[in-house]
Formats: sequence, C-alpha cells, structure tokens
Amino acid sequence: MRIPLDTCVSYVESNIHLIPVPDWTHLNVISKDTIILNFDEIYIDDIDGNTAKVETHTGEEIETLKNSFAEGVDLKEFPPAVCFRGSHYDKPYVLKYGFGRSEAILLNKQKSWFFTLLEGDDDAMEDVQAAENEQLPKRINKEVDMKKFLTAKVREGKIGNTEKDIRDKFKKVYPNRTKEVVNRVVQQVMEDLNTPQPYILYTSTPRVQQWIDNHSSENYVIEGEYDIKRDMYGVHCKEGYQYRVVIAACERYLKTGKFTYVMVHCGSPTAKKDLKTKRKNFIDDVANIRIALENCGLTVWPIVIEGFFPQDKESENLKRLVKVSDIDS
Repeated sequence: MRIPLDTCVSYVESNIHLIPVPDWTHLNVISKDTIILNFDEIYIDDIDGNTAKVETHTGEEIETLKNSFAEGVDLKEFPPAVCFRGSHYDKPYVLKYGFGRSEAILLNKQKSWFFTLLEGDDDAMEDVQAAENEQLPKRINKEVDMKKFLTAKVREGKIGNTEKDIRDKFKKVYPNRTKEVVNRVVQQVMEDLNTPQPYILYTSTPRVQQWIDNHSSENYVIEGEYDIKRDMYGVHCKEGYQYRVVIAACERYLKTGKFTYVMVHCGSPTAKKDLKTKRKNFIDDVANIRIALENCGLTVWPIVIEGFFPQDKESENLKRLVKVSDIDS
C-alpha cells in the first residue's frame, strides 16, 4: 500500500507491525526491530560507508527516487537499515544500506524515517550491504561491485585467498546469480589477487592456443581447421557442450567425409566432482549421445576424443593430453 509522504512516519508509528522485516540470518545478521529515527541521529557516509559499491547513485537516480517518494511510499518494500554503534556518539546509529533512498527522503524535506535495526559484526554487515542490492532491481549490483567487495574481503583477511573461499563467499552473498556470472567474477578476483590455483583453467581459445604453443609436445588445431597430419578436423570443447560438438562433427562429416577429434577441458573441481569424475562424465555423456543417435539411424560415428587438456599442476604432465585410457584405468 502507498501512503502519502507527509503522513507516512506518523502512520508507521501506529502500524509499525505492517513494515516488512528482512531476514539476514543466513549472513549472521539479526534484524532486531523496525524503529523510527530522526536523521540527525544517524551517521551517513556514502563515500566510505557504502563498502559494497564502486559507484554511488547518479544524480538522475536520486531525482527518480525523490519523485517516487513524493508520489507516495510503498510500505511493502523493506526500509533502509541502521545499526547501533553506541550512545556516546552524537549520532549513535550508522546507516548500513538505503543510501540512495535516504538521500531522496531528505530531499523531500523529511526529518525522520523508519529503519530496520540490524545487529552483527563488521564482516557480516558488509555481507548484508552487498547482498541487499540483490533484492532491489532499481539498483542491482554490477559485476564491478561484486569484484570490489570480494577483493576487499581477501585483502582484509576476512576470507582466505583461495578459489574455494572466494567462491563460497560469492554464493553466500549473491545466491541468485547465474553460474556464468559466478565464474566470471571469481576469475577476475583471483587474477587481481594472484590467487594460487592448483588447477589450470582454459578460459578461452587463446588460452588453449598458449598451451599448444608453449607446452605441448605435439601440435594440434582447435577451431575446426583441417589437421593434415591426423587427416581429421580438430576442435576444443569445454565440459557441458557435448551435444554441440557432436552435432557439429556430424555436420562436418556430412560435408567433407572427415572425422573430428575433440580435446576437452573442464571447470574447477568441486567437493562433489573431482577432475577425474568430470572427465568420466564427459566420456559417458558422449557415449550416451552416440547410443541415442545410432538408435535413430546414425551409421558412422565421426568423433574421436583425442584427450583432455592437463589441468592438475601437481600430478599431470603439461606436455601431453590426458588420454581416455588414463581416465578409465
């Protein structure tokens, strides 16, 4: 429901139970109450206090928010949030999120407002500051914000400089982001921090070509070119793209009568799937695709799994592909 701006605080005072309270317990922060405060009781610093943002709100965004509030306040939305830092301060409360909304409310000449009172340590509060924007499509986190947040966590010693710690923190704070965003941001953070990596990740075609040029004892083609030495076409493929590479190989055979060899790389191992499991899954998936296509009339299987790129720095020879026979053994 929308309440006129000028009567909103008095209405909330009598109906404070109507104000929604966010649940941040998964980030180790407690939402204590909804409280009404005068703005002169609150320390607001959108320069250093808004740690989860690289860029603050633009003037246009603030003007839009100001006009939105002037037209009435939607009480179904979560209010800004504060924490209590001590009664010995002139401003005993600190604004934790809702910087743009608070600025817009002040521009509308409001002296007081209602806030969610939060309780938690500094690390948990920073997590909430980052996560809170995920709930608000009008000011969604950008990837540069996520990178800044995670990099700061490592540099401040609040999480370790390992891929697992960085990835776990991302998933905790930004649980609704796609796998592609997770991988992209985590990789950027790791590159920024020179995070030690026990595994090699082939993140692009140039990275694959670097392995061929700098390490491999044999030469390969990787972008569908014809390999004269092997009398086949060659491609590289990441796990998850099995169907695409199979169909492309079948189309290539139809046009040229030549087979295609495939070199495979995997994403980072996880607690549930180590590197060997990921590779075995790829092999099994391709075998299942073959069975399905042969049952539909396919008579020629024009694909050879040439091998898997070396990825384990400690145990695998960087000069050669890991063969299918090595995985099955």
